[in-house]
Amino acid sequence: MIRNRKLYLPFSIVSSGLFLLHLCALAQSNFKIGVVDTQGVFESYKKAEQAINVLKSAEKRLSDKLEALREEIVDMEDSLTKQKLFLDESATQTLEGDILRKKQEFQRELEVGQGALQEKQTELFQPILNEIQALIQQIGTNENYSIILEKRLVTLYVDPKHDLTNNIIEILNTEYEQEATAEDEKPAAATGANKEE
Repeated sequence: MIRNRKLYLPFSIVSSGLFLLHLCALAQSNFKIGVVDTQGVFESYKKAEQAINVLKSAEKRLSDKLEALREEIVDMEDSLTKQKLFLDESATQTLEGDILRKKQEFQRELEVGQGALQEKQTELFQPILNEIQALIQQIGTNENYSIILEKRLVTLYVDPKHDLTNNIIEILNTEYEQEATAEDEKPAAATGANKEE
């Protein structure tokens, strides 16, 4: 098994080298290559920043709620420990039952909250990821790229002229700002129209 691992690394390097040599050969025959750091694009896209902030706020609310429940459980357990000597069996069981129900409530809130956050993340992020993917494909088609690779997966070095990341970020943010400006102007235009009536 260890022997196979030792063979795997040189084999990977040779394979990657052959792949890159093949790409270089193709480059001589009008082969146009580009790379994009899609994570960098996502993190620098203002619409994604807004979505991330929505999620962070929801995570904070969930965290605060869970912390309050956790403190309640700790207080209940402390109270039971202090009172246990003075309580009969029935009262002790009642308090233990209350603590158990509070722990179950905590677990429920945690599971439901995490599920809701996951759903919201998909709802917010998927359209943004689709938008980024569509723009990359559009640039690839319009500018006659033969291939556009994910920068973080394959490349050890890229000539900056082949890196499309900043260009894509700029296009996305410009379009986003134009859409936001258009949305801001709509209510003002509607208000002006109402005044004329």
